[in-house]
Amino acid sequence: MVSVQQGFDPRDFALVAFGGAGPLHANALGRLTGAWPVIVPPGPGLLCALGDATTNRRDESARTVLRRFADLTGGDLAGVLQELAEDAGQRLAAQGVPRGEQTTGYQVDVRYHGQGFEIPVDVDPAWLADADAALTRLGEAFDAEHDRLFSFLLGVDHELVNARATVTGRHDVAPVALPAGDGDPAAARVADHTVYVGGEHVPAVVYDRARLRAGDVVRGPAIVTEMDSTTLVLPGHVATVHVAGSLLITPTEG
Repeated sequence: MVSVQQGFDPRDFALVAFGGAGPLHANALGRLTGAWPVIVPPGPGLLCALGDATTNRRDESARTVLRRFADLTGGDLAGVLQELAEDAGQRLAAQGVPRGEQTTGYQVDVRYHGQGFEIPVDVDPAWLADADAALTRLGEAFDAEHDRLFSFLLGVDHELVNARATVTGRHDVAPVALPAGDGDPAAARVADHTVYVGGEHVPAVVYDRARLRAGDVVRGPAIVTEMDSTTLVLPGHVATVHVAGSLLITPTEG
């Protein structure tokens, strides 16, 4: 509901299931929203902990500016963002991330003059190289986002409220590559079970996820078990094992 209220059509996105219970309901939610594929990553019940352990180091500097575009130049904008980036970059370097391994991103909060709220807009670093056009491009990006969110524009000057620079240090994570299978998940089959789906009991196959191989296709109704979660594949759907270990659930038709 939040995504739709923000102007996003779930059919334009894939759906990622995480948590111990998420994969149990994800296939049904994908069918409800039309978001395909439904992606069940390896260890979905541990995904938050894994993200914390593998995330890049990051530092951010922010500043309130509160100036109308008419009283601002592209050079002013570039100067503020670069100063913020320098501050954040120095702090990250002090944590052991060399400057050559840092990546910088810029974002500003913009509103129409007189509005009581602002919208965050990502700033393309290439805009800052052209001081004469930087504010024009920023205004166009804000207008496009405002129109997407609210379906109207105001013919008044823009106002820059806050500026942020985020500096990120790279964290190398070893990729996962499952051995190739032949598409048949029979080697991972551990049991037969009955599941209650669509108002009736139907026979299903239970698979051990640790035994699945890249390219294996699990046809629903099926249950894929692992230490931290359980994935339900509904009738009329298949789960294809990606080489990186994720299950990609899609309808067999439509």
